[in-house]
Amino acid sequence: MKYWYCLVMSLIMAAGCSGSAQDEAVLDIKVNAPVAGEVVVVHHNDMIPLILDSEGYAQLRLADIDASYLKVYHGREFLKLYVEGGDNASLSFEGGRMGRTYVFEGEKAPVVKYLNTVALVPLPDEDFALGFEEYSAKLAEKENDAVKILKANGFSRIGDFEKMELGRIRYSYGAALLMYPTGHMLMSRDMSYRPDEAYYGLIDGYVVEDEMMASLDEYRSFVAEAMHVLDAANRQVREIYPKTVAQMKYAADRFQNDAVREVVLHHIATTYVDNFGVKDITEMENLYYTYVKDAAMLESMKAKYDRWDLSRPGRMSPGFRAVDVDGKEYTLADFRGKYVYIDMWATWCAPCKREMPYLKALEEEFADAQVVFLGLSVDKDKQAWENMVRAGGLTGVQLYLGLQSKFQEAYRIEGIPRFILLDQEGRIIENDMSRPSEEVTAEKLRNLKDIR
Repeated sequence: MKYWYCLVMSLIMAAGCSGSAQDEAVLDIKVNAPVAGEVVVVHHNDMIPLILDSEGYAQLRLADIDASYLKVYHGREFLKLYVEGGDNASLSFEGGRMGRTYVFEGEKAPVVKYLNTVALVPLPDEDFALGFEEYSAKLAEKENDAVKILKANGFSRIGDFEKMELGRIRYSYGAALLMYPTGHMLMSRDMSYRPDEAYYGLIDGYVVEDEMMASLDEYRSFVAEAMHVLDAANRQVREIYPKTVAQMKYAADRFQNDAVREVVLHHIATTYVDNFGVKDITEMENLYYTYVKDAAMLESMKAKYDRWDLSRPGRMSPGFRAVDVDGKEYTLADFRGKYVYIDMWATWCAPCKREMPYLKALEEEFADAQVVFLGLSVDKDKQAWENMVRAGGLTGVQLYLGLQSKFQEAYRIEGIPRFILLDQEGRIIENDMSRPSEEVTAEKLRNLKDIR
């Protein structure tokens, strides 16, 4: 499928894309009196930051695409755009007055005006109290009204927009059908209500394997939730991660079109990662990497994964603010220039205490080396930590970090002791370093470049 992007002016996504000229869409952006240093383009589940130059210009290139709906954000405002492969367009606006001052130049200008002036009209929430047959009929009327407005605008000769917009309208109103059982229970106050086969049959009819429709966010969102609604064996599952895995399994079995299957699985998985991170997702990863092979999708997933994987070796370490027993504040930057061997510990932790003699022996061996032995306490009781530090016998630099710090969260530390090794610049060498009591630890330290 042709819908993935290649950016020229974004450092994040600058490499690895290619596409023929006719499949590339180019958008030149000019911001007058910008209120921020960038514009952010949202394309499917990806946010693409574009840094404005000194004159307020940026350029977006979308390679190898058929059709794409976009949102362009600047400050707190956004515009809706639509582009297709081969488009060469420009967008200009005044910062802080985006909606009132924008000028879009290109073949899709009438379409852009439509998207930013015509809104789909939903049914009022009170209508959820209606019976399903009456509710779905009223919803169909709203959909027909939206289609009439679309047709009256005469977009049939502007690329594939009319066909795409018909799909966007259909799946936007389809989302209200998905919500009907919950909405009906709430608005009718009948918590015993359960949908009948007519409801499931209607939902099933929306799940078509259409590669063009699969480029719509509305299709992806609808189908992802439909995978839960139609899966009788798992539709009562409510916990987010098990539900996500069940949706992916059902989609993998349901779809025969490889390209559509990839899109749906990518949407389900990346939505989860965006919102909940990458901790303990092995089953989801197994499904994702079995069926998703598209290079751009894999790169998108990697970028999302990396945003959560803050403690990967080679990255700059997350920082911290901690205090010594006299209340002096330190940050990680205070230890730049030397290797840092971090000991995450607490006064109540017996395994932590067992490591202390070995830690002291390491400090003695490397007393003249370019390494700092740094203890970070995760005690809840700060006074207990102060008492132990003042009693003497601890090694290195001792600081109080406290319980559930951002630093601890970034390293996903759930058990202590935990040891971390950083280089002289603060980059992570090992995010789960061997303990002082292990012989390999001293050997690793001895082999560090310029340690002495």
